[in-house]
Amino acid sequence: MLISRIALPSSLPDVSVYHILYKSGDAVVAGYLARPKAPDIYPGLVYCRGGIRRVGMVQITWIEHMAACGFVVCAPSYRGNEGGEGHDEFGGADREDVYGAFDLLAHLSWVDKKRLAVIGFSRGAMGAFLAAAEMNFVRAVVSWGGVVDLHLTYEERADLRRMLRRVVGHPVKDARAYMERSALYRAEDITCPVLFIQGGKDEQVSPRHARYMIERLERLGKPFTVWYYPQYGHHFPKAAHYGTISEACHWLKDVLSVP
Repeated sequence: MLISRIALPSSLPDVSVYHILYKSGDAVVAGYLARPKAPDIYPGLVYCRGGIRRVGMVQITWIEHMAACGFVVCAPSYRGNEGGEGHDEFGGADREDVYGAFDLLAHLSWVDKKRLAVIGFSRGAMGAFLAAAEMNFVRAVVSWGGVVDLHLTYEERADLRRMLRRVVGHPVKDARAYMERSALYRAEDITCPVLFIQGGKDEQVSPRHARYMIERLERLGKPFTVWYYPQYGHHFPKAAHYGTISEACHWLKDVLSVP
């Protein structure tokens, strides 16, 4: 449920963008909404940001670009951020904020409720995949440099271990908390097509994440597409980044059967 929206300056003339507050479970959380200005009914897209707290905040220009491609985009900031209630649990209770974003889109008159998709960048892939696993109306998932196995993140990212122990728990004593955040263990519940976008030189979320999830989906006979860029890391060069957003939006439109 949308509680408030404040218009923000947009870098694109054909797009409107807002900072919003909306109801997510038992919390009021912050986020962003971007939409094409032209009156029409558009497919809805939830964008799940990466990072935690002030690291990896929603990039307004990214969602503006998605909106310019013909989507109404809702991007949660996650609870505990930007004035939102609660605490960012790195894929814990904050997954409700992703579900709440879908509920918000479904209640907007200019969104086609039968054409809803989600894109998760980095940590955001946890919420994106969990939404697809738990909400059967999600029609497509894009995982861009996405985390699918939080135990693997703990193994590979020594710089994140202190945060993970504080926010999620100990990887052995609290193994269930790590597994509950990991799409790898929910692959059988994901029925919609998945697009993986992965940089071969990604040192923040290694290609092993995508590879493990791809192998799991393949064994289960699930539909997926892979775009692998061996020359890029976690963040692509600017031109390649926005070009890939456009290409991903075209892929989504094909899956959603949008003319």
